[in-house]
Amino acid sequence: MTPVHLITGFLGAGKTTAILRFFDTKPTGENWAILINEFGKISIDGQTLRSKSSEGSVFEISGGCICCSAQGYLNENLQEIIAQNKFDRILIEPSGLGGIDLLTDLVIKYKDLHLMPVVCLVDLAMTRHPRLLMAPIFRDQIEKADLILFSKLDQLTEDELKNHLLTFHANFPDIRCETYSLVEFDLLVAGTRLPASGKLQTWKWHPDVQAKEEHWQSFCLKIPKIISLDPQTLKKILAEEKSILRAKGYIYTAEGWVLFNYTLTGISADRCAPRSSAELVIIYDSSEKEEQTFQTKMNRLISEI
Repeated sequence: MTPVHLITGFLGAGKTTAILRFFDTKPTGENWAILINEFGKISIDGQTLRSKSSEGSVFEISGGCICCSAQGYLNENLQEIIAQNKFDRILIEPSGLGGIDLLTDLVIKYKDLHLMPVVCLVDLAMTRHPRLLMAPIFRDQIEKADLILFSKLDQLTEDELKNHLLTFHANFPDIRCETYSLVEFDLLVAGTRLPASGKLQTWKWHPDVQAKEEHWQSFCLKIPKIISLDPQTLKKILAEEKSILRAKGYIYTAEGWVLFNYTLTGISADRCAPRSSAELVIIYDSSEKEEQTFQTKMNRLISEI
């Protein structure tokens, strides 16, 4: 049976970065399929993964979560991957707003697939944000994973790491899963053994998690190429809008084109190949903002830079 790895985690936890790292340790001769789900209608992460993977190995589902509203598309893609009969391993990256339960239930229904322990990427600094700790999906992803991977540890000082770990264990005292640093984690080794319980955890769907999807919205902000943006200035604009949870996309700067990533814990701006246009996908809490007014405001702020 083909091993299937669910690489989960909240918005901006580092799932795509982790998958790129896993590919660095991929055995020669193995062919991996990546199935990536973006909550927004444009797959920024899919474009990143496609540039690093072999042709035809990246399958994208955009515009909804595969754990609920886009579940039918997940079925179609899994059937296509199985039918091609050329992949030795499948990595699934759900949306950062996606749950785990329905995904695991769906995968185990396929007799040709073998579900491996569910991995959850956790940016430790995020666990210090009260609004995230109150979000059911954020807690759900952590509490229902089999393996926790701590990401972005290189961005923390020794004291910050110690304090963040204390905060994490205080907020999640009942976690009964194995934990690793992303740097020391080997998907092909740790992923081949089950947790200490001896079996994968099974869960019942939490209705509040699925209902929460309606409170998050995403839209693509089209930016004229002639506008040269400073990543720090853009970060300041995004941070002032408290309803924004995540932003990512390609922008033009004084140093050239970059892949821009914004989360509640910081930003990154990595050089990338030239683009024909600049665009930014923004995910925000629509319960706090009127959609049309919010999008109009963001367009105006960018145009005034």
